[in-house]
Amino acid sequence: MMTSFNFVDRKELYDSLTVNENLEIKKIKVGDFSYLSVENFFKNPDKAINFLQNYPALNGGVSTPGARQNFTPMDLVPVLQAYKSIMKTVGDEIDPTSFITCSNIAWKDVEVMHGCMYPHADYELVANLWLCNFEGGTSFYKYKGVSTADEIQIPKYRKPKEPLVPWENFDGDEDWELYHTIPTKFNSVAFYNGRNFHAPYANFYDTYRYALISFYRSDKKFSL
Repeated sequence: MMTSFNFVDRKELYDSLTVNENLEIKKIKVGDFSYLSVENFFKNPDKAINFLQNYPALNGGVSTPGARQNFTPMDLVPVLQAYKSIMKTVGDEIDPTSFITCSNIAWKDVEVMHGCMYPHADYELVANLWLCNFEGGTSFYKYKGVSTADEIQIPKYRKPKEPLVPWENFDGDEDWELYHTIPTKFNSVAFYNGRNFHAPYANFYDTYRYALISFYRSDKKFSL
């Protein structure tokens, strides 16, 4: 008996991921923190989402809330080539094949390990492409007055085999100060330095919070 597969035509996929020409790139500064913001990224965002939803979403076993799809650079050629062009406008040359990309899919009452709600740090260059509208976004924090993992080591909040609990937004405490939130805006992408402490922030309702997150795996230093 022949196995059935969900075949996706590569040309149709790339066509669905066509990026708008002449993107407007804004640099946003909040004190010492800055990031790039680009709106109206996809020419046809609904078509792009329909194709991206063909990929399986793995639920459980990751430190971010909800489920995750994993993409190779060859799956997202138009997107990553656009990222290369965007970064070039601020003087940074990047190799699109050095990105690793996954989606974040979360929903109301999604459960996580309690320690996952605290801020964390990632690779230096992160691109967050919003495929939804939602209250909240990506929030940035200072730990005892310090904003980046390059300057201070934070406690390990996640504990082995800790029980799952419903997601709660982290507004800060005596050690942590929330100082900015990059807002969720449909079909927009934000580029930021992931070494800055950050965490998801969302007021959930009965729809999916959906985004593509691309991490640039390189020791290269960037101008963000």
